[in-house]
Amino acid sequence: MTAIYLIRHGQANFGGDNYDQLSDKGIEQATLLGQYLQKKMSSPTTVTSGNMFRHKQTAKNSLNAFSAITGKGAITGEEDIIPNEDVRWNEYDHRNILGVYNAELATPSSTRQYLAKQSNSLEHFKTLFINAINQWTLADNNQDYTESFETFSQRVIAALKDVTEQNQAGNIIIYTSGGPISIIICYLLGIPLSRFIDVNLSLVNGGVTKVVTRGKERKLVLSTLNEHDIFEQHADKKLITYT
Repeated sequence: MTAIYLIRHGQANFGGDNYDQLSDKGIEQATLLGQYLQKKMSSPTTVTSGNMFRHKQTAKNSLNAFSAITGKGAITGEEDIIPNEDVRWNEYDHRNILGVYNAELATPSSTRQYLAKQSNSLEHFKTLFINAINQWTLADNNQDYTESFETFSQRVIAALKDVTEQNQAGNIIIYTSGGPISIIICYLLGIPLSRFIDVNLSLVNGGVTKVVTRGKERKLVLSTLNEHDIFEQHADKKLITYT
């Protein structure tokens, strides 16, 4: 049996000029995640990551914590656990999607200026974001987008199938984002892929979703979804986040 652990990155720098980096809380989440993974396996068979900076930061901090406990090698050292990078595990381009929906949301600074005029900026942004994503998933003309929804979903599913075929047994860790994980969840459960955002919004930073192969046909099956009890054990630190 192959067990695939899909991990959403730690909390990113939401609201800043560069979203693609972990906050201090995100680094703490990634460290705790490494301790959690150590309880799941003695050592991963394969580790893969998207090539976004927040993916690599999450991988580095969690694998260092994993190695500190198991002694199996860290990101630095002679016996490193070095993730393979695969851009197919990258997130959709949310900035482009927002900008197509509303030009005032095309950059972080213009978004902040726009939201400063709203009475409830966080809720207003959530509504705008969902509307922008829905417009993207249903778009007939994709010329304005850096990547169509169809292309995004197809490359994620292809990445899942490839990593499964290349690893006939063992434990696979994949560091990615909420979008790819949500596509896979919808794909495995038979939910229309266009509804992935409903799942996406429920995934916590550092959450673990497990997919396994079963039977001679090696059918992919969703085993667990959005595990994050390691963060619930530190309720005083409010480590359950969604950005």
